[in-house]
Amino acid sequence: GAEAAAAVEAEEGGAGAEAAAILSPAPSGREPATPSFSSPDHDADPDGTAAAAARMALDDVAPVPGTDRYFVPLRLACESKLPRIMEVSLHCIQKIIAYGYVRGKVAGEKPFVDVVMETICSCKDEEDKEVQLQIVQAVNTAVTSAVTAVHDTTLLLAVKTCFYIYLVSKNGTIQKTANATLTQMLDVVFARLESPGASSMAQKDAFLVFRSLCKLSMKPLPEPLPADDSIELRSKLLSLQLLYSIIASSGERFRGGEKFVWAIRQYLCLSLLKNGVSPIPAILQLSLDIFVTLIKYFKAHLKSEIGVFFSNILLRILESSNSSGPQKRLTIQALRVLVAEPQLMVDLFLNYDCDLEGKGIFTSMCDGLSRLTLTLQALSETTEQDAQLKQLALETLVAIADSMVAWERDVKAEGAGAAVTPVGQRPPSIADSSSVSMVGPEPSPVHRGGGEAAGEAGQSPGGGEAGGEVTAVVASRESVDFEAMFHRKHEVHEGVIKFNMKPKRGIRYLREVCGLEDTPQAVARFLRETDGLDKRAVGDYLGEGEDFCKQVLYAYVDSIDFANLTFDQALRRFLTHFWLPGEAQKIDRMMEKFAERYCSQNEGVFANADTAYVLAYSLIMLNTDA
Repeated sequence: GAEAAAAVEAEEGGAGAEAAAILSPAPSGREPATPSFSSPDHDADPDGTAAAAARMALDDVAPVPGTDRYFVPLRLACESKLPRIMEVSLHCIQKIIAYGYVRGKVAGEKPFVDVVMETICSCKDEEDKEVQLQIVQAVNTAVTSAVTAVHDTTLLLAVKTCFYIYLVSKNGTIQKTANATLTQMLDVVFARLESPGASSMAQKDAFLVFRSLCKLSMKPLPEPLPADDSIELRSKLLSLQLLYSIIASSGERFRGGEKFVWAIRQYLCLSLLKNGVSPIPAILQLSLDIFVTLIKYFKAHLKSEIGVFFSNILLRILESSNSSGPQKRLTIQALRVLVAEPQLMVDLFLNYDCDLEGKGIFTSMCDGLSRLTLTLQALSETTEQDAQLKQLALETLVAIADSMVAWERDVKAEGAGAAVTPVGQRPPSIADSSSVSMVGPEPSPVHRGGGEAAGEAGQSPGGGEAGGEVTAVVASRESVDFEAMFHRKHEVHEGVIKFNMKPKRGIRYLREVCGLEDTPQAVARFLRETDGLDKRAVGDYLGEGEDFCKQVLYAYVDSIDFANLTFDQALRRFLTHFWLPGEAQKIDRMMEKFAERYCSQNEGVFANADTAYVLAYSLIMLNTDA
């Protein structure tokens, strides 16, 4: 009996340590700076309402006389580690909180509520289910109370305590109660954020809780994959469930607040990218649900992130032969939900397929679904499951067609100039944001060429900045022809394919069809900035002996910055852009120009450019021989 009891105690102690390790912050790289919460949002009442003022004033009033004296024996009882005494003590503490006696500050200027919450949460390691239930109830009462002010790190402590009890408890009732309590507390925290005159403290509380859940959802699972009842898996699933609940029930202040949009970009989108490739269906399902909800409420802020998720998660699962049947099924189900909205389909096409700098998401999605419908390869474990998967893919394609028809019908019904945008005009969607100015990267020479397409518009549609914000474009039928831009993008893609096969023929095609400027600077810029070019083909073209190719090489090298770099660092940077050709003459020309450029930007390192050239050429030859 003693051995069995020791084994159970060791198992439960190990579970507690495992849960504590999951909830503790993991060491990571440099954290992004947390936004300041010194003032309310622009849409909040700067003076605050009476309710908000009363709630904030609770921290400054004196404690109810005698409460501190009566709390001391309750705290000592909680420290006794005797389950029956702890249960009664926690119940009494809950009543003190519920009746509004926990307020003000105690000796040492520490808020009384912080002392009480620390006492409650310090009991979380007790394995008795009645004690765990009392802890959950006391924490819930404190956080949801309209009188007790639980904020900042104390609020995080309360959330993590309930999370911990959910993970370590073996009792199904306790797990359900802890889960429901977490949901209720988060509802209260984010309801306070949306209340009129919400204080900066309410914003900070919501931000801290949201960030903490995002970090929990990013905790990596051990290898091999854990069992369904493992603490690591249950922690990830619960954090994703709570995040989905927050996003799905979010209000206008959360959806429009710059701080929360920043948090979604920095933390939630990273979590979705990590969990979106999970082989565990439950994790993938929640990740896709969150992504669909993000598109519904935050698409105006997340153009870059939506494009990355489509390209790296959804489309990759559709096209990859290594993805499992359940992964494909869940992905198609998510797409089936997305394509049911006609305006979203138009948004995807205009903002990505017609964007000269973007990926063809709409086209790739249709192609992937079509291939999945027609493929003869096994997609899942049984033939019946394959048939169901193909039927779902076909239904999604039909839904896309239905959405296009519905959108056109709405356009005709509304008429020109109505809420729904005509075909030649940009819809108010992903790439439209009144708070973002017309700022974006300068289009490349190919994209500027040709009067019938983007060259007349002067901007690529919806070109997002590095931070993920979208560029607002005020377009009309006269300023932007999206059909011409779509065809221009297809022509550039064809030119890239031709260049990779025959570089000179590809450049000739790009000049004649795509309007690439016939100057060395324009061609050099095209070679540096265009995605999809084969580095071997780039190296072969730059090494050619023709006068124009030499001028392109000179312009290409002059566009690379080698200032303040050591010689080996500069050479590495130079060779990251292309593959050196095999001919010695081509290498000779490239190293000669590289040496000249390096010496012009780093005077005094070498006596002359010839010395740098000899060293560079020798290094290349040594590495080639090796």
